[in-house]
Amino acid sequence: MPIYRYEGTTPDGDQITGTIPAPSRMLATVKLRQKGLSIHRLVPVDNGGEQRTQPTVNKVHQSPWYPLRPISAGALGNFYAQLHELLRAGVSLHDSATALQTRVHPRLRKVLEEVAPALAEGEGLAENLAKYPQIFPAHVRAMVKVGETAGNLDEICATLSSQYDDEQRLAQMLLLPKLYYGIVLLFCILIPTFPWMISRGLSWYFHQLITILIPVIAAILMVILLVKVLRGYPAAKGLTDDITWRLPWLAPFGSRAARARMLSSLHILMRAGVDLPTAMELAAPASGLRPMKSQMQIAAQRIKEQVPVPVVLEECSAFGDREKNALLTAQQSGLYENALESLAQRAVEERESANRKSLSWGCPALGL
Repeated sequence: MPIYRYEGTTPDGDQITGTIPAPSRMLATVKLRQKGLSIHRLVPVDNGGEQRTQPTVNKVHQSPWYPLRPISAGALGNFYAQLHELLRAGVSLHDSATALQTRVHPRLRKVLEEVAPALAEGEGLAENLAKYPQIFPAHVRAMVKVGETAGNLDEICATLSSQYDDEQRLAQMLLLPKLYYGIVLLFCILIPTFPWMISRGLSWYFHQLITILIPVIAAILMVILLVKVLRGYPAAKGLTDDITWRLPWLAPFGSRAARARMLSSLHILMRAGVDLPTAMELAAPASGLRPMKSQMQIAAQRIKEQVPVPVVLEECSAFGDREKNALLTAQQSGLYENALESLAQRAVEERESANRKSLSWGCPALGL
């Protein structure tokens, strides 16, 4: 009978490892779940060594035009929601990836088919998602890494699902304003020529329409599409991050979402017992903003160099005044977990408020 090596967490939070005989991986998972274990790794063992499958070739097409037709936020939110439910129920990561192959977006299905063998061998999810940077951006991979480090990957998946669902709702609610303002812009280009059309005739107007107006409209559309493509490149992403960091009122949803991701990740890590500087290093990339990441990493390094925490927090611009005060109080009381839980919840509420404000700015002309 096959033997499987497992790593997991008991209901008391203790990390354990061991082996279990079972006819199949699924039955091994069932046996471990009946014991109340949360499974982090489950791999077959043969003659004292782990069986290794042949590496798969990356078949998911990585196109520079992906930003023009990306996987929707709703589809990604659904994927993380289902992964959360399976992991919370104690299903292993490999079995979860296998089960979801028939329940998710076709492009996500191909990704899961490719990474499942590596997950079966015990490789991390974050390192495998890094093969598909267009589908899984750096901040998502960083959050997954946080979940794997803290042993709370299911909670991270729930957080990602919530954020993607917010993005989907925002995109749907902004669809009508975008259409409205697009039509207004189109009329602004066409209508001023109507008086000339009346005085010079339809033949002149159609000539202007074909030779000037349509090319101008096409050029505007091409610029918009080009900007969408260029935003996926690292240099452009860095520029966007700098603008969002320095002028947060231009992109309130983006900056608030970044802060919510960072604080939520920091809370999960500290709750799992990770020390403050290491937690800051791991939570920094989860923000998705280059300046915030840099500030957090510098602060973490200074704490490791024995610089007093109050001094480091005071100098770190990644935290606002309210956050600094709460963390300074937590540093004196030793209750980082409580302070970070409150700050993370507040950041989520501010992100949702910024979401509503973005809609109110975009919809006044429609009376929404």
